[in-house]
Amino acid sequence: MSSNKKNIYIYLGKVILVTLLIVLFVRCFLFESYSVSSSQMETSLQKGDKILINKTAYGIRMPITIFSVPFFFDTYSTALQAPYKRLLSRDISQNDVVLFNNPAEADKPLDKRSLILCRCVALPGDTIQLTDGIFTVNNNTYTASPNTIYKYRITASAGNENIEGIIDKSGIQADGVDRIGDTLFMEMSRYEAYLLSKNLPDSTELQIYSTDTLTGYKFAIPCEGQTIELSENNLIIYRQIILLEQEGNDVFFDKGILIIDGIKQGTYTFRDSYYWMLSDNTENALDSRTLGFIPFKSVIGKAQFVWYSPDEERRLSVVE
Repeated sequence: MSSNKKNIYIYLGKVILVTLLIVLFVRCFLFESYSVSSSQMETSLQKGDKILINKTAYGIRMPITIFSVPFFFDTYSTALQAPYKRLLSRDISQNDVVLFNNPAEADKPLDKRSLILCRCVALPGDTIQLTDGIFTVNNNTYTASPNTIYKYRITASAGNENIEGIIDKSGIQADGVDRIGDTLFMEMSRYEAYLLSKNLPDSTELQIYSTDTLTGYKFAIPCEGQTIELSENNLIIYRQIILLEQEGNDVFFDKGILIIDGIKQGTYTFRDSYYWMLSDNTENALDSRTLGFIPFKSVIGKAQFVWYSPDEERRLSVVE
C-alpha cells in the first residue's frame, strides 16, 4: 500500500472517529431524537412523529449506566453504576411536554427504564385535586388543551333522543362508542364535546366519565427537603415515593405507621422534588394517574420540536 493511500485511510479513520465522538457527546448531553410510538399525546404529537428532546432544558443529567452500547437502549451492563447527578439544574414549567424514565421500573437502572412522554400539570409545592375527571391545581381548574381527549358519558334522560344522529350531525367522529341502555360512552376531545353540547337537548347530560381512584383526594406535590407529619391518609398518598426513596432499607407500613429499619417514623423528609404528569389522551394513558408522582431525577429533557412527521404540515413545528 502506498504511503498516500495509507495517509488517506488514516485521515478518514480520524474523521469518522471524531464525528462519532461528537455525535455521541451531543446525544448524551445536549439533544436526542425520540420517536413517538403511542397515541397518548395524540392531540399535540402523533404516532410516528420524531421529536428533538432538549436535554439541557432542566439541567444535564449525567450518565448512570457506564457500560452501555450507543444507539442500543436495552444493551448494557450494570457492572458499573454512577450516582445520580445533574448539572445546571433548572425548573420544569407547567404545560411543558417532558420526556422521563418510568419510575415504576425499579428493577432497571434509572437511565435504562422505559421512556414516557407527558405534559407537566403540577409542580413541587402545588396542591392538586381530581373531581369528576377535572383537575384543580392550587384551587384553580387546570385548563387542558381543547384537543385533550376524555371519555364522556352521555345520558338521555327522556330515553328517546337519537344521540347517535346528533353526534353525526355535529360532525364528530364517534370512536370507541359503547351503549348501555340510554347511556352512551365515547371518547372525544374537549372541543368536540363543546360542539356536541350545543346540539344536545336539555334533557340529555354530557359529563366526563372517570373511574380514577384518586377522585376526591386532595394532596400536595412533594418538594426536595420538605418534611411532613405522617398520618394514615398521607401515607396512602406518599407510600410509593417512600418505598422508592428508601430502596435498600427495611420499610414497613402498619395501620398508618411508617417503620424504617425497625424505627417508627413520625415525620418524613423527601429526598427529591416531584411532578404530576398527564397524557393528552386521558383514555390511553401511562402517566401520573397510574404511575403516581414523577421524581425529578427521572426527567431527561423537554420535547422541543417535531423534526419529522408523516403529516408534512407538522414537520419542523414547535411542540406545544
